[in-house]
Amino acid sequence: MQRLTGMKVMVSGGASGIGLATARLLAQSGSHVWITDLKQDAVDRALNELSAIDGPQAGGSACDVRVADDCQRAVAEMQSKFDRIDALVHCAGILRPPGSRPRPLHELDDAEYDAVVDTNLKGTFLLNGAVLRPMIAARAGQIVNVSSTSGRHGRPLDSVYSASKAGVIALSESVAEEVRAFGIRVQVLMPDAVDTPLWQQNGVVGTAPPQSLPAERVAELIAFCLALPTDAVCENLVISPFRTRVRRRAGGPERSGEHAS
Repeated sequence: MQRLTGMKVMVSGGASGIGLATARLLAQSGSHVWITDLKQDAVDRALNELSAIDGPQAGGSACDVRVADDCQRAVAEMQSKFDRIDALVHCAGILRPPGSRPRPLHELDDAEYDAVVDTNLKGTFLLNGAVLRPMIAARAGQIVNVSSTSGRHGRPLDSVYSASKAGVIALSESVAEEVRAFGIRVQVLMPDAVDTPLWQQNGVVGTAPPQSLPAERVAELIAFCLALPTDAVCENLVISPFRTRVRRRAGGPERSGEHAS
């Protein structure tokens, strides 16, 4: 983790959930952190929390990842403040738009589709593209895009979200091959159930499932990916809760030594 010291990292979606946990851990590890999120007041609250950490400089700005000009402006502001961008951790994403609820595909409208795909997939396209320009010029850098296990196995009532996250995986894998020759490493992470505010977008079912991972576990894996030596890369990165339960044998007592996942 010593490689994180002095690293200059942009964290999108950095005001809550996995993004905030990652920004906090990176700051504690000696990285300079630039937070972006949709609303400036949310960015300011996150920066106020980071200010309590005795670490390097932190900064941030509002950024709508659906808008190319916003992504380019955020990159320019970070470069102005920190001189360079060593890494992007792209966490910005939504499960469904505000006011929506879990519904099957045939009940969804175009606006709901556009909101999710524009944020999750187009946002990855735009912000990755914005940071890659200075990284290619420097012939160095790395990106960690946060997708989801829903991008590997579609889930009912989350069809558009699952499709968008599958797109993030494919986009990341393609970009990784495009920029490898420039010394830029792109990795994509697929968390399973994580206890974050994203679950609140499920309306009345707005709580994370039991035994969900805390956001800090995902942040630790992201930090590990960033700290890898330059001659190594992690692929097929899935992180899931380690679930255990006691099995009961038919007609017999419970056996505390047996586990199932």
